[in-house]
Amino acid sequence: MIRKLARAVVGRESVRDELNTAYRAVARAFRTLRRENFGKSSYLRNCTGVKVNLACGSLIRDGWVNVDLYPGPGAFYMDVVQGMPFADGAVVHIHCEHFLEHLSFDQAERFLAECHRVLAPGGTLRIILPDAGKYISAYSRNDAEFFQQLRFLGGSVRPLDTPIQVINQMFRMGGDHKFAWDFATLSRSASKAGFTEIKPSFFGDVPPDLAIDGTDEWRMIESLYANLRK
Repeated sequence: MIRKLARAVVGRESVRDELNTAYRAVARAFRTLRRENFGKSSYLRNCTGVKVNLACGSLIRDGWVNVDLYPGPGAFYMDVVQGMPFADGAVVHIHCEHFLEHLSFDQAERFLAECHRVLAPGGTLRIILPDAGKYISAYSRNDAEFFQQLRFLGGSVRPLDTPIQVINQMFRMGGDHKFAWDFATLSRSASKAGFTEIKPSFFGDVPPDLAIDGTDEWRMIESLYANLRK
């Protein structure tokens, strides 16, 4: 609620900054409570053969173990920077959508290694995240249509009127984004983590039982899709 109010304040940067600070304080307190509750439960540690919807946000999916740093109803608390509580080989598939960019590069590489650990042999990881290569290519060829479609990227309260404004929004996202990825870098890091199959993909390019890609139009315009296998 605080974040929504902050976004509604147009032309009052100081007020919006104060509201965002308050939001972060509330979120930290909420996360602490969730961590305490999670510590009392062994459910995730005892899961086997599960599909994990990681950093699910509001996209809660039936038949999945939904986890998030700020979980809502139907999701579990998990801070993957601290590792995942699943046993080795307990997970058959991980769906990770628009999350990796929120980690530093080193954190992301540790996260990929942790995904590899918890996946069963032959298990799969689907990664969807902003594609820095798309932005750079669109900028270099002066693709006005690409940037026009992203004028309100990330819920921007003001239109992003120039390509470089859109690029800054994607790369920074108010400080929430830590690293900009392309497929070559993702492939290298995933290979380092132990994944043997790393393929570029596209929207909906998974078996029907794994098809939970977000359907916001902007995701398909700017996203990198990849399928990995242990």
